[in-house]
Amino acid sequence: MTLEQMARIDTSYYDIDSTASVAEFLAVSKIYAREVVDHYDLTASVSDLEWTVSKRAKRRAGAVSYRDGVPKSVSLTWEFFETHGWEATAETIRHELVHVHLLNEAGDGSHGARFRALADELDTHVHCERFADPNWWIRCASCGAELVRYRRSKLVDEVESYRCGDCGGELRVVENTDNE
Repeated sequence: MTLEQMARIDTSYYDIDSTASVAEFLAVSKIYAREVVDHYDLTASVSDLEWTVSKRAKRRAGAVSYRDGVPKSVSLTWEFFETHGWEATAETIRHELVHVHLLNEAGDGSHGARFRALADELDTHVHCERFADPNWWIRCASCGAELVRYRRSKLVDEVESYRCGDCGGELRVVENTDNE
């Protein structure tokens, strides 16, 4: 890697806020993505990918959809952008471009060793922090382990049929009243 590539991209140049329209957000995201691809010499074609915004996602800041190991689209989560801003969203774009690159190079969409090494090089996270409050917490009465649930599920409805994966303790459902 050259000294020029080692220098980080100044994301403030692209800085937008949540007053932007979805179309403006996607336009800035794609222009930024092109600079990242060029800067780090990634095998990703921003123009060949469909770029979308999810206004429903609660557990992920972004996602790459692919078929047969070929990346098809990048989705960015609006609520993450609203709560964390452009800088964090730019980091998510770099994260998703690592996925696209590794899918193109090795057919690998995982967060494995190659992903972690490239994520470090691109100064991006491996997993994003929680940005939306869950509807339910599943808590172990014995060890205190916690799971979150954003949608009603069998675990939420039939918690007594399950045990803690860490200690085997009894699980309890706690409805998140802060989420109302």
